Amino acid sequence: MGIYEIVIGVVLIVACLLIVVFTLAQEQKGQGLSAAIMGDNSFMAAGRERGLDAKLAKFTKVLGVIFVVDTLLVRVLSARL
Repeated sequence: MGIYEIVIGVVLIVACLLIVVFTLAQEQKGQGLSAAIMGDNSFMAAGRERGLDAKLAKFTKVLGVIFVVDTLLVRVLSARL
């Protein structure tokens, strides 16, 4: 096992844990799946809590992209061995 495999594994684990933490830290909107599919306009509401929720949502999306890229990278590297 090379050093790059260890680093990629650690990044994957950290991304997974942070996705869980950021998802649980966000305020529940209570509109369920319909808000996720159709969109939710409550992002426009002013207030410190909404700003924090927007930042948490942004970080969660970034971590999701990191997770997917890292997972694909693990798959490609494991296929080469």
